[in-house]
Amino acid sequence: MASVKRFLSNTPLWSGLNILLFGALVAIHFAAVPKPAWWNDGFAIAVNILAGGLVSFFFYWLVVYAPEARKKNVIKCHLVRMYRNIKRDILYQVVFASQKGGRTDLVADEETMDALMTTDGFRTAFENGTQRDEGFYAFENQMSEDTYEFRAIVLNLELLSKQIEFVLHNYTLEDERLFGFFKRLEVILLKIRHAGPGYEESKPLCSFIYEVFAGWDIVKGYVGHDRIETTIAEI
Repeated sequence: MASVKRFLSNTPLWSGLNILLFGALVAIHFAAVPKPAWWNDGFAIAVNILAGGLVSFFFYWLVVYAPEARKKNVIKCHLVRMYRNIKRDILYQVVFASQKGGRTDLVADEETMDALMTTDGFRTAFENGTQRDEGFYAFENQMSEDTYEFRAIVLNLELLSKQIEFVLHNYTLEDERLFGFFKRLEVILLKIRHAGPGYEESKPLCSFIYEVFAGWDIVKGYVGHDRIETTIAEI
């Protein structure tokens, strides 16, 4: 039923068919081929109907479709920029927390941050380590207390949650998969925000950060990309 509804409401499809039928009728009318006796009357009626449809589609495109498309593009571009800014701010806090946790091999310069913003770069820098001051452990241990870095990360995740909420209320997502993804993301961010610091309490936050930055999927393993950014690109 949903697919039929989307098909019937596909304005570009129906406007394209309207144009094709109009062009075909005109081509046949002026072609040097025999025509039935009723052709002239039928042609006049059909042309009037199709011409009316073309005018209606034009005004629909001008008044509804084009402004809505511009609005969607603005919302999507804004979400992309905000997500990348939030992600980078979180990454700074991850590096600072890791330094406090004992890591001396990480610096917050532009070159390092650009590398860590890639899933391969983050994975290389954080996947190894067996001691509390190595790998991702150095960061995780700092999330057990109400540190500045913990609060800054939670604030950024709350900002991301607000952005997702805005998109869900102002951007029509007809794809159920995309809508479901963002609703699940919204719920995850809400749970993380209310969990608070602590050894057990911060595990969802740490898991979420590693999954996003390292391109990790609990089912598929390393997928090599940030699922959130990839999904934003699909809307």
